[in-house]
Formats: sequence, C-alpha cells, structure tokens
Amino acid sequence: MKKILSLFLTLAIVIGLFVPAASAEPAIPGATTTEFAFLVTSDLHGQIYSTDYSAGYEASGTGTTGLTRIATYIKQMRAKYGENLYLADLGDTIQGAPLTYYYAFNKPETDDPAMKAFRTLGYDLWVPGNHEFNYGLDILNHQMDYLTSDASGKETPAAIMAANYLDAQARKTDPNSWKTWKNYKPYEIREFDGVKVAIIGLANPNIPKWDIPANWEGIHFAGIYETYKHYEAEMKAKADMIAVMTHCGMAYTSEAGDLAMDSVKYLVEHTNSIDFVFSGHEHGTKVLSANNTDGKSIPIVQPNTKAKAIGQIIVTYDKATKTATLDAKDVPMTQKVSGKTVPCYDIDPELGQILKPYEEATWKDYMLQVIGQSNGDYSAAGLGTAPSAFMDLVNRVQILGAYDRTGKNTPNNPDDDTPAQLSISAPLTSGSKENLIPKGDICLGDMFSLYRFENWFYQIRMSGKEVRTWLEYSASKLYENNGKLDIKGGLTYYDVIYGDGFSYTIDAAQPAGSRVVRMTYNAKPVTDDQVFTVVLNNYLFVVKGFGNKNSLNSHGCTFKANDPDRIIYSSQFDMINGEDEGQARSLLVNYIKEQTAGQSKGITPNITSNWKIINSSSAKSDDIVVLYTNDVHTYIDNKTGKGLRYSDVAGYRDDLLDTHKNVLLVDAGDHVQGTAYGGMDSGATILKLMQTAGYDLATLGNHEFDYGMELALAIAKNGIVPYISCNFYHEKDGVKGANVLDSYKIFDLDGKKVAFVGITTPESFTKSTPKYFQDSNGNYIYGIAGGVDGQALYDSVQAAIDAVKAAGADYVIGLAHLGVDESSRPWTSKDVIAHVTGLDALLDGHSHSVVEQELVKDKAGRDVVLSQTGSYLKNLGQLTITANGQITTKLLSSVSTVQNWAVKELEDAWIAQIDAELGQKIGSIDSVLGNHNKDGKRLVRSRETNTGDFAADALYHLFLDQGVDVAIMNGGGIRANVDAGPWSFKTCKTVSPFGNVACLQRVTGQMLLDALEWGARSADADIAKENGGFLQVSGVTFTIDASVPSSVRLSDQGAFLGVDGPYRVTDVKVGGQPLELDKVYTVSSHNYMIKSGGDGFTMFQDNTLLKDSVMLDNQALIDFVIGGLNGQVGTDYQNPAGQGRITILNASSQPDETPETQPETEPETTTPEAQNRIYTVQKGDSLWRIAAKELGAGRRWQEIYELNRSAISNPALIFVGQELKLPQA
Repeated sequence: MKKILSLFLTLAIVIGLFVPAASAEPAIPGATTTEFAFLVTSDLHGQIYSTDYSAGYEASGTGTTGLTRIATYIKQMRAKYGENLYLADLGDTIQGAPLTYYYAFNKPETDDPAMKAFRTLGYDLWVPGNHEFNYGLDILNHQMDYLTSDASGKETPAAIMAANYLDAQARKTDPNSWKTWKNYKPYEIREFDGVKVAIIGLANPNIPKWDIPANWEGIHFAGIYETYKHYEAEMKAKADMIAVMTHCGMAYTSEAGDLAMDSVKYLVEHTNSIDFVFSGHEHGTKVLSANNTDGKSIPIVQPNTKAKAIGQIIVTYDKATKTATLDAKDVPMTQKVSGKTVPCYDIDPELGQILKPYEEATWKDYMLQVIGQSNGDYSAAGLGTAPSAFMDLVNRVQILGAYDRTGKNTPNNPDDDTPAQLSISAPLTSGSKENLIPKGDICLGDMFSLYRFENWFYQIRMSGKEVRTWLEYSASKLYENNGKLDIKGGLTYYDVIYGDGFSYTIDAAQPAGSRVVRMTYNAKPVTDDQVFTVVLNNYLFVVKGFGNKNSLNSHGCTFKANDPDRIIYSSQFDMINGEDEGQARSLLVNYIKEQTAGQSKGITPNITSNWKIINSSSAKSDDIVVLYTNDVHTYIDNKTGKGLRYSDVAGYRDDLLDTHKNVLLVDAGDHVQGTAYGGMDSGATILKLMQTAGYDLATLGNHEFDYGMELALAIAKNGIVPYISCNFYHEKDGVKGANVLDSYKIFDLDGKKVAFVGITTPESFTKSTPKYFQDSNGNYIYGIAGGVDGQALYDSVQAAIDAVKAAGADYVIGLAHLGVDESSRPWTSKDVIAHVTGLDALLDGHSHSVVEQELVKDKAGRDVVLSQTGSYLKNLGQLTITANGQITTKLLSSVSTVQNWAVKELEDAWIAQIDAELGQKIGSIDSVLGNHNKDGKRLVRSRETNTGDFAADALYHLFLDQGVDVAIMNGGGIRANVDAGPWSFKTCKTVSPFGNVACLQRVTGQMLLDALEWGARSADADIAKENGGFLQVSGVTFTIDASVPSSVRLSDQGAFLGVDGPYRVTDVKVGGQPLELDKVYTVSSHNYMIKSGGDGFTMFQDNTLLKDSVMLDNQALIDFVIGGLNGQVGTDYQNPAGQGRITILNASSQPDETPETQPETEPETTTPEAQNRIYTVQKGDSLWRIAAKELGAGRRWQEIYELNRSAISNPALIFVGQELKLPQA
C-alpha cells in the first residue's frame, strides 16, 4: 500500500501540478485562457560545451550534457511559445569546469563564454550562485557587466536579480535601507498576453560562511524570507502571479542555522502569495512541493546540475477566472538506450560554433600543458572503503598547503609554521576513469577531474574525541549493498583521515556511533582530551549545516562552524585579491611540479595511510596463516628504517586476526643475542617482547647458547614462549639420552592439525662455546644430533615427523635453525629435506639468507616449501595454507598496519633505557683516535691510523686464548673518531656500529698475502683514494709499494679473483717472522669479510671457521677496553699514524698529527636527499660494480638498491641508460 501511495504522489508532482493562483479558484479551460512557459537552468558549473573533461581532448564536444544541447530544446520551445517563453538561470554557472575556469583566471579581459551563451540564447534572468564568488569580485563584476551590457548583434542582455543582496554601505548608514547591491532590481513584472507575473530573484545569503571577505566586500546579505516579505505586498498589487527564482534549496536543515535565511520550504510554508518556485543550489533532480499557509501545494522545481536537465513549468492561465494550471517537470537531457546513457538532443549548431574557439583555446593553451610526471597509476578502486594512493596524495597536499612555509602571511603567529598532524578529506573527484592519474605525463587539465572545487584549507585544533566523532559520522554511512560495502550518499560527503602515525579501524558490523573500534596515534590509543592539529577544506569547516558538525555537537563536542579560536592557518591568505595559489588544484599543481623537478622525477603512487574497514559479522577466512621470523639478533630498534620492529609484527598479526580464524606466529632461532638490547639482560626483555607480540612457538638457534647453558635452558623452558627441538638431547658417557625439549608441537586449528618440528643446528658446538655443553670435568652432558654424514640429524627429524603423523597431523612444518650455506653441509635445511619424508614446509634460519619460496625435493621426490626471512627483521615471513591444502610463502619488508601499542611501549622503554646506559663510562682515553684529517679525508680507508690499530687489536685480543696469529679489520667498518676523555659503551657502538660479528678462521699464508694485496690495491700518495676494504691489522706488519701498479683481477661483481702481476705488498711479517705462503695461520676478523666475502674478500670463503659469530664488533671493543686495557686507552694509541704496522713507500701524504673529530655519518642537519647523486647505468654495470666504482665498496650495492626501490623491481635487473640515485660516497 505504501508503494502505491508513493507512486501516486510522485506521478502527481512530476507529470503535472495543477495549482490555482493564490486567492483564485481552479481554472476552467476556455477561449480566455493563455499559455506561457518558464525554462530554468541552474548549477551548470561550467558545463557549457558538451565535453566530459575527464575523458581527454579527443572527447571534446562529444559529451552527453551541456548548454549547447539544452540550447536545442530551448529553441524548440521558443519556436512554440515565442515571447511567452521566460528563460532564466539560477547561478553556480562559472565554477566547476576547465572552460569557464580558464577564461575567468587566464583570460579575464575576454568575454566570458557562459555569459556569451546566455546572451546568445536570449536569457531573461540570471541569479548569481554562491560559487560565483569563489573567484573574487574583479572576475565576477566583469562577467556581470558583460551579461547586462547592451545588445550586440544576436546577443541580448539579461537582467541580474538578487533582491536580498543589499548595499552594505547604505545598510550601515540606514539599517532600514533596502538599496540593492549594484542597484540590481529586486524583481520584475513580466506580461504574457496580459497576464502579469512578478518574478523575484533571491540569492544565497551564506556567502560569508564559504568565501573570504574580499570576495564579497560591499554586500549585506539578508534572509530570503525577510526579503520576500518586504516586497510581497507591492508584487501582489502589481501582478496576477508571483514566481520565485532562487539559488537556495529546500534546506530542511538550514546552512545558515536559521531557516528563514535560506530555506525555500520555510519561505513557502510561511506565505500564501507564491505560485511556484525554481530552486537551485541543492542539485535536486525532482519536482518537490510545500504547502503554504492556506494549505495549498506549491511546486518547487529543481533543475538538476551540469546541464543534465532543464526545469520547466507550463502555465495555462484563465484570464476570466484568474486561475492557473501548472505543469511542472524536469526535462532530462539524457536517456538510457540499451543500458548506455545517450543525449536526448543534438548540439545546437549556432551556439556550438560560437563556443568552439573558446573550447579549443582552453585545451591547447591550458588543459594540455604538461606540469609533471606520474611514476605509476593512481587507481580509483576502493576510494573511501580502503586506503588509496590518490587520497594520500590529496591529504599530503592539504597538509603541505595549510601552514606558513615562508613566514610572510602571519609572521606574528609561530604556531602556523608547522604542518598539521592530520588531514580530513573526501574524494572530490569527477569522471569515471579507472586510473585517476595514469602513469606518464600529467597535464593541467587533469586537475579538474582530481579535485572538483576551488576549496582552500584551514589548519585547526581538534580534540581526540572530536576526531573520533567525525570518523563515526563518516562510518555511519557505510552499509552492505549486494554483499559489498557501499556508502550512503556517495563519496563526496564521506571523509577519511590521514596522518603520519595515525591509524584507525572501523567495524561496519557495529551500530552507527560505535564503529570506530581502534584509533591510535604513534601506536598509542587516542584519548578524548588529546589535541591534534588538523587540516580540512573551507566547506567542511565553515558550513554549519554539514552533518559531521551536527554529529559533533550532538555527542558533547562544542564545534562551532568557522570558529576563529580553532584556526591556526588558512591557505586563503594565498587567495587574497583574486590570487589562486591557496586553492586545492593550484596546490596540487605546485606539488606535482616540485616532485617532478626533484630527484624523484615525479609523483609515485605510494599508500602511506593506515586505516581499514572490517565487518566482524562476515565469515573469516579459513586459510591458516603462519607468520615467521628468524635471526632477529635483538635488532629491535630499526633505526636504519630498513626493517621491522616487533611492534610491527604484532600489529600485522592483530590485523590478520580481524579477517582470519587461525593465525600463528613463530621464530626459527637466534633472537636473544646480537646487540646490547639483548646482552644487557641476557635476553629477558626480548622474551617479554616476543610474549607480548603473541609468539606461539620458537626453536633454539646457536646464539641462544651464548649466555651459557644455564641461561639457554632458562630461555627454552621459560614458560613465556614455548620452545621445541628434536635433536637437542641429554648425554652421558657418550650415550644419547632423552631430548631436553619437546621435539614438536601440534596446533588443532578448527579441525586441522598443524604440527611443527623444531630443529637446532649441530654447528651450535662451534658457533657458540663448547664448554657450555660440558660438565666441570669437561665431559659432554648435552648433545645436538648431527653426525659427520648428517644421518644422526636426519634420523632425529624423521622420528619427530613420524610421531606427529601418528598423532594425526594434517600438515608438518619444520621450524629449523640450519641455514643453506654450503659451509654448513651436511646439516643444511636442504640436506634435511632431501633425506626425510613427510615435511610440507620448512621455515629456516641461521644463514641469514633471503629465501622467499623455494621448492626442494624430499627423499620421496615430493616438493617441500623452503623459506627464510634473512635477518634483523628486515623481512617478515607469511606462510598460508589454503582450504584446499595449497602452501605458499611470501616475505614482507614492510607492513601497512598500526604498531601494537603494548609491544611498542615495551620496546621504546627498553631502547631508551639501554641507550641511556650505553652512555655509562667504562674507561678513558688519553689521546684522540683519528680517522679523518682536517679536510675530512677518511685516512682509515687509505693508510694505518691509531683507530685502525685499536679496532684490529680488539679482534686480536678476543681470541688470544685461541692462538690467534693475525687480526684484520676493514677500514670501512671503522666509522668515527674518538676525543680524548671518557670512554663509554656508546663510544664503542659509534666506532663500530654495523653489528658485524667476530669469527676465527685458519688460512694459508698465500690467502693472507692475497687479502693484504686486495686491501692495498688503491693505496698510493693520494689520500683521497679511499677504499673501504683497506685493512687495518694486528699481529702482522707489511709494506705497500705505491709505485707498483695494482695487478689484482676482479670478477664481474667487483670481487677478488687473483693477482696477475707483481705484488705491491712486501715484507710481510707475522709475529715478527717472515710470512710463509704454505703455512696455516689463525686469523681473526668478522663475518662480513671472512665469511660473506664483503668488500670483495673472496679468498676466505671456502675455509673452515674455527669460531663463527662469537661477538658483535662493538662488544669486542667493550671487552678490549675493560678486559684488555683495564679501562685506560693509553699512550700506545697516541700517534694518529698508528704504531708503524703498515709502511707505504712513495706516498708523500701522511696523516695529520691532529686529526679532526668528525664522525663519518652525515651531520643531522643535512638530509640524505641533498647528498644524492645521479648515475647513468653503463654497459656491463651491476649494482655491485656501481657501488664498488662510485662508493668505494661493492657491498654497498644494497644502499643503492634501497634508494631506488621505486625504479628497481629486481636488483639483478638494471638497464643501460637507467638513472639511479647514489648515496653519499
């Protein structure tokens, strides 16, 4: 019944409204009747020429709507009605499309194309809209003067009416003055075959709420009801009918806060003299109505927007009875044909020809100008329902545009010199392009589809409660539409909030008003009284009637529109006197130009915002997800920005739990040792972090034994994080006993049993300390199954697999600390897989290898998924088991998530505590340890220095009890000078910050000679020829003859291959004795060189390690200062040139006696970007070769890769001619 009634009412309004003139009886058709018509357009927003400007130049003139098409209908009606046709427009004409914008700002002296069209078509009336004031009075006055100017050729003038726009000066002099602005007449009497109709124009009075004062200077804005009542009596006395033409809407909720000011509905309901209304502003698409004080229904026609329709009322008036019949409707300009929108009317040839030159000039002289480049596609997908690169771009521009970067605007306001923390915006795009900004050239014309309005921006203060309430209002518009989230009312009024460190989660399944279930800033929950600086556009801030403000005020927030007490800055300062720099599109243009001119060579579509919408009532995924880490080595601070933190891992896990039923988090060992963050309390805080992050399981790595067996067992049996290992066992008299830990753990996940088998590397014996596995008498009481041929290891793993299979495991995953290095055979993860059956996947650690997913055949020839994340939380692994049993793995170098606050709070507190404690004095130094001369040359990279001697001696001292012969240290690993004075933990970390670990290896004399020759290949009289691989030494002396050309042979990757000619290095003595090439020596260094071939030292890579990863480089320095020097770095290191271990012949430059105290790292006030150089890839280049050639060390190829990730998808694939940014050499 309700549907039938609704249909009846709709038909009654749209098909025809039969309304008697006020105070008259219903009309009776007869010979005394006459018919006349009103045609009214409104809110054209520049849609004069029939063009979809988002579709490109090729689409010019092919659009389905435009005044050029409406003109055809107008001429048809004029042919029918002649002088009995009244033609009007209700404003918002010149803003919104490139054609009118271009001529307003770039060709202000030229006749405006919209006004020319009105004059050509014979418009009778124009009522200005609110957007007419956006461009300033100079532009508006020029256009109005042209519209009302004398007839010229086929052009005729139109009247301008705005009865409620009064002369401000006259009103100030006389509060009762009704002198109109610019003396425009308030109404006119138009006669149609003797029938007199009073037509009054009422403009929108809310301009001061939307535009700066300079744009409406001289105008007093009266309410439409007050104005109408002022003229009502005289209009009734002069006319048979009264028509209202207004740029005010129905305004069920007044934008002015007073319905009498701007509500057409209020106006009709409080009068009885109006016969019909044409209403603009609200872009309405229907014929509405309201009852007057006599109870009569008065039609209110809203003519749509952007030339999609024209409002029409046909009046049939009976002169004898003085009654009128009204046929009110919107005449659509488009129709659906086979599902496609097509125009109802052709373009009027005459008007099209007149406007074509304007259109062509707009494209060629403006729209097609290239302003910059996009390095990728900015997709339109998901706007409003998921973070997008486009909305991040808009919000970033808003933030950068809403603070005083120059100090010129408000020099006495120091608060406005800082960018805001947050930005609020809605997708104000137009068109239907799949990519809002396609990769390639960006033109000026693109700005109009990216941001429709000439908004400017305010930076204001808002509380946490206000921010949350604002979000709740947006979230209230979410609803489910055919199984997908949709937004009531469309995207234009749906706001998202952006800010570095700001994150929120909306649960669409919760009741409106309680949907923001998580909101954090810098990972900390936002409190109601927290204060934020926020950017939003002028419409959001100044319009009182917007729902978000009503919502704020109804939830206990006092949020006044345009509240001056909140304002910190406004970009309107850049728009005074008609300038355009502070409005949205201009700010976008400037940002794109800046980015294109800079090193990034354009804008790049990156998503940096961090929010999401979930639906907790939706079914969660049945996929089983296992997150995994390995070899974190207590790198919890991520100060390099090239890795994750435990708080990131926990936050990502939290996110997955929103959408997945089953999520596990595991670690494959080496997590409690590596930096002072682990060493200072033997890993206790690390375990607490892992527990708080939600780790479900871990296995023992070799470094879990570094604090001794007692602590290793305490870690493994801590009850905080469960540990498993199938091959770590008790031993007595050489006989294997029971396992120390559980061999496996089975998780029952919704009926699917997932088993993990723990595996510990047998190398733990050599890569930790053997005595930890012994009793006080030297007898082994703990063992790790390995076997010379690996069979003991394989048998232990197979037994665990068989046990979990017998227990009903559906999936078996190895959680192993084995690695893939050849030097670890036969105990590598690949060896294990190849010698067992039953594994589905193996999550590995130990070798610090990055293995995203590799399929390895097991003993039965079945594929097993192998993965390893690398080290130091540079990646997070994710294994997924789908419902059909498919297993995949991937590595995540970053995660778009909010950090888990509980974990972050613990991280931050521990990092701050340890960093503070590292400042504790552990000794003193008598002299300056210098690496640099006064010119900043890094001498440690080209000759012996006292700092180099000291660092090498620390490595030598570490292995004194192991019979070390020689210690070598690369000069590039020594990073700072040290002033005379106190020596702290932090001093050691500053000198050796990389976290390399000390190793011990047996090498031949020939290998040692090759290493010295390789390090000396660049040494000569020029101290500027730095080489990060120049060796600082202990236990050995040698001479470099710089006159002998280097004859070392390099690989394609810039590493050592051999020596083809005479050696530059001579007179090598170890412990004072000449070097014997066939003799085996024990050499101490760190993993970077002697294990990984860093700096090209490949001569060591196939040798047997006696000790692997024993101690961090900076901890070795600490051990040396305290244990070797008793806290006093004395006169042995007073000579900046060192102790004479290295002699360079034919080198005239020597180190200064007073080196400058200058850390190698860049000054904090200099940004890395300012020191980047551009390198063009040459034939034969690789990243390693470029790094070796340009940066002095091939190992630095990763720095180049990280700096150019947006341009390099695969570090092995670079192309001739490609431009790469290089870090500082």
